[in-house]
Amino acid sequence: MDRQQVVRLEPGPLNAITDVPGVTVGHYTSERVLRGTTAVLCKAGAAAGVSVRGSNPGTIETDALAATATGSLVHGIGLTGGSLMGLSAVTGITEWLHSQGVGASVFGGLIPIVPGAVILDYRLSDPTVLPTGEWGHRAAAAAQGGRFERGSVGAGAGGTAGKGPGCVRIKGGLGTASLLLPGGIVVGALVVVNALGGLIHPVTGRLYATDGGFDVPLLYHQPDRVPEVTTAMSNTTLGVIATNAALTKPQLIKVADLAHDGLARAIRPAHAMGDGDTIFAMAPYEGQVELEATTGANMTDLVGAAAADAMVLAILDAARETQGVEGWPSVVAAQAALSARH
Repeated sequence: MDRQQVVRLEPGPLNAITDVPGVTVGHYTSERVLRGTTAVLCKAGAAAGVSVRGSNPGTIETDALAATATGSLVHGIGLTGGSLMGLSAVTGITEWLHSQGVGASVFGGLIPIVPGAVILDYRLSDPTVLPTGEWGHRAAAAAQGGRFERGSVGAGAGGTAGKGPGCVRIKGGLGTASLLLPGGIVVGALVVVNALGGLIHPVTGRLYATDGGFDVPLLYHQPDRVPEVTTAMSNTTLGVIATNAALTKPQLIKVADLAHDGLARAIRPAHAMGDGDTIFAMAPYEGQVELEATTGANMTDLVGAAAADAMVLAILDAARETQGVEGWPSVVAAQAALSARH
């Protein structure tokens, strides 16, 4: 192989989704429970697509981003805890944008378009303290460019992982990363880890994202074990990919599809029946970059491959930044306990 063709990608200045021009992020984290809401905004508008690979999603307005639907414009993405009861927080983000004069002009009125998705985090905190529209207002109002808090914040506050049979339990959370591509293209990722699968190989004790271990097959779903309904419904990893590449909705749907490869590299198993894994992809209209002498298919693959890598890096960021709580250790603590047992 020609070594000159091998290019190692570097992170953006912030190593965050906010390296993509036009993208801001804000959180609201409850002071009463481990639960919260995250707003990923693009006030000037963005083309967007979505890919749902989990079999138990909780979403709003994702049908509008399907390839067969006419709409592609969004002004933000809402991610929140509280399962379906948390969708009020996504509505709150929409309301806040409307109050700021942000939205599509329709017959003299404004309609902000904010798809969203939820995680079920009832097993970690009081299920009676639920997100409200005010949570969405506060998350959106806090949205800004630059660096933002990660770990057990916003939608990641109630995240847990490794809940399936044979998996290593850890505290989940929120992470981010970005990559710089040739021609000035930036690809950023944000992830909320709340998975049935785990991040740590239970035999090697190493992270799937850094050390693989897929050549050591394991039995994860024992056929004689019927999970409780509450256990089966306690999972979902959410993600947002943003890029300044000039991509259409169908191309962004494919980018979101490819970004799911990142989940599968870092979480095992992923996309299970009890997961609602959902990834949004968006390309803000401001500051878009087009590469000359390339096809749309090549651009889609270029951005999609980077999106999968950025998703892995965002999951690793969540693992580093998330502290453990009672019953749900940090990744480092879980690895230490596993090493001590072996």
